Amino acid sequence: MQVFHGKNLNWEQYKFDNVRHLLGNREPGFALMLEYLSTIQNPFIVETGCARQVDNFWGDGQSSFIFDYVANKQTGSFMTVDIAKESVDYCISRSSPRCEIILEDSITFLKTLNQEVNTKAIDLLYLDSFDAHEDVLEQSALHHLYEFITILPCLKKGAMVAVDDNWQTPNGWSGKGKYIFDYMMKINNPPIYSGWQFIWRV
Repeated sequence: MQVFHGKNLNWEQYKFDNVRHLLGNREPGFALMLEYLSTIQNPFIVETGCARQVDNFWGDGQSSFIFDYVANKQTGSFMTVDIAKESVDYCISRSSPRCEIILEDSITFLKTLNQEVNTKAIDLLYLDSFDAHEDVLEQSALHHLYEFITILPCLKKGAMVAVDDNWQTPNGWSGKGKYIFDYMMKINNPPIYSGWQFIWRV
């Protein structure tokens, strides 16, 4: 596992009000997440799947930099993990020194984090790693379920969990959060927001 810190000192450009018009169908979900984070002192945010393409707000959301801004403004902590070196390199170039960027398989990283933290610490968990292409939809949804289960003991009571890239089909919801959605419904914890992003309180 390799750990890096961002090198961009101009992190204030990613203030939500500056970029929300670029976020398309992710804007309502981010607005809800940031409203929640604004109530927390020193928030601890963990993301799987870091920003990877220059200013691709519509396609990827650039969530890494939005969360990095929050961590800086509220003296919090932000960690993001990705298995692709080129994505990590891009994230390093655009995020601040407060941001920790980890080059590793996300489940391996979350298991290590769970062992190291050993307490309920995470305020916001944002899952957005394994791309949900048509030929790997099931693998992607399972991967995100495994991420969630792995890090669940580290989530604070009342923490927020969000999963990107979901859509409705004639047979119900599909995308990265499909199996987390099914699990949460079985334990009677429906999402507080359902759209391109699923959002829960746990």
